[in-house]
Amino acid sequence: MRVANRVLLGLAVVLTAIPPVGAQSLDAFTAANLRDACDNLVMAVRGINPISQDDPGAMLCLGFIAGWTQAMERHPEKSFCLPSVEESLPGDLADLVVSYVDGHPDRSDAPAHEVLIESFEGAFPCDDQENAESAEGGQP
Repeated sequence: MRVANRVLLGLAVVLTAIPPVGAQSLDAFTAANLRDACDNLVMAVRGINPISQDDPGAMLCLGFIAGWTQAMERHPEKSFCLPSVEESLPGDLADLVVSYVDGHPDRSDAPAHEVLIESFEGAFPCDDQENAESAEGGQP
């Protein structure tokens, strides 16, 4: 529970620093922004740079990925199927996003949520059985 509260606090701090841009605010947070936010978390996962739980970039990365994946996992027509928590940690997902954006520089200015979904679709495609179970309300 403490980590979840810190994630939410970090997300709130970072989001209050982003100037409002009207109806386009979701699109204003780009793949490059998400990549930069996740970079410190990835470096920590790789053992290169330690981070604190108060790092706003890492907290934004974790919060953004957690929010979108939870929302999409319950969507009846989801386009990706994440592995179980035991098989994939948040740092692994952040690493995937950073690697995807680095490998697709033409998508740097795209909305972050679009590129997050693209990266997950490529790494975690659903088979037909998982989509059928999801549409019926079952857990894959």
